[in-house]
Amino acid sequence: MAGQTNLFVYGTLRRGFNHPMGQFLEKEADFLRRGYIFGLLFDLGPYPVAVYSDKQDQQIVGDIYAFQENSNLLSILDDYEGIGELLETGVTFERKQMVVRLADGSQLDAWVYLHAGYIDHLIPIATGDYLAYKCS
Repeated sequence: MAGQTNLFVYGTLRRGFNHPMGQFLEKEADFLRRGYIFGLLFDLGPYPVAVYSDKQDQQIVGDIYAFQENSNLLSILDDYEGIGELLETGVTFERKQMVVRLADGSQLDAWVYLHAGYIDHLIPIATGDYLAYKCS
């Protein structure tokens, strides 16, 4: 019997965006709650990219979804995110397990898609919240 696994999304797949892949995610997984990871968020134009940081004052806000480990959801999202490919935008994503922190102080592990390249040319999103950034 397969267990549950979690996914943390911080960009256009978050609730509040009317993105087709976000709608697919809503159908295939259960929304748990909002959380945050330690990292830096950057605006790439059509979507954001995130990089890990070990500094506690650098946080990225996102949504946590849960789904069955035996689901093909991660495979579909890996293709969508272009894992290991150099995209037209010059971005390469990798999927990593990270600790997601919750408002109540608890934490859980979740898969996160992180940028695996240079960031010196990217526009920082100081708040770490792409939804608030795009909707303000």
